[in-house]
Amino acid sequence: MARGTSLLKLREMLRAEIGAASSVAMGINTENQFDHLLRRTQEILWTEHDWEFAQIDRDEALIAGQRYYAFDDEVDFQRIISAHVKHDGKWKCVDYGIGVAEYNAKDSEIGEVSSPVDRWQHHESNQFEVWPVPDVAQSLRFRCYRKLPALIAPSDQALLDDNLIVLRCAAEYLSRTGSKDAQAKLAQATIHFNRLKGQATKIDGANFGGSVSPGPGLRWIGNRAVRETRF
Repeated sequence: MARGTSLLKLREMLRAEIGAASSVAMGINTENQFDHLLRRTQEILWTEHDWEFAQIDRDEALIAGQRYYAFDDEVDFQRIISAHVKHDGKWKCVDYGIGVAEYNAKDSEIGEVSSPVDRWQHHESNQFEVWPVPDVAQSLRFRCYRKLPALIAPSDQALLDDNLIVLRCAAEYLSRTGSKDAQAKLAQATIHFNRLKGQATKIDGANFGGSVSPGPGLRWIGNRAVRETRF
């Protein structure tokens, strides 16, 4: 049970779980099939739970007079947890959402500037907008989940637990082939998944029973508070 296992090793583990032939006898089509299954399974598992170890902090340098910025390549911009700006040596929470009220107060379209940045929001594909447009350089820090690197080359390493990936893959593969072992593998995968989630929950200090509010304009999703976007 480990993270950082190579795609080649995952493939070998999967063969062992499903009772497949040795690697020498495997054709390239079978290897590609297994690699695709392993890659897709990790991608699904990555989004099925907010893995605590996947959280990262990334700082974006805000430039005086600049309104739009591109996210860091490692940032999963669909899974931002929080944003804070450092101005005059202190960190301040930056809320999500820029609307008419903000533009009426400081109109970014005509170049009105001020500090510190008070709000941010997604813009088009992988960009974000800040408001008000800063008049001096600042630093915006995103707490977020990192993007999951794809498993392509045999030496590429999985970020999730190897047994979890392999057991889930084995259950799907055996189900396709009509094996009576499929349900047993799925049960093993489910137990292991719940065990790993339980270990992460102890670290995260999750909110049970909803007794603690995440704050105004926020709601709980899993073990994290996200900004409410429904009005």
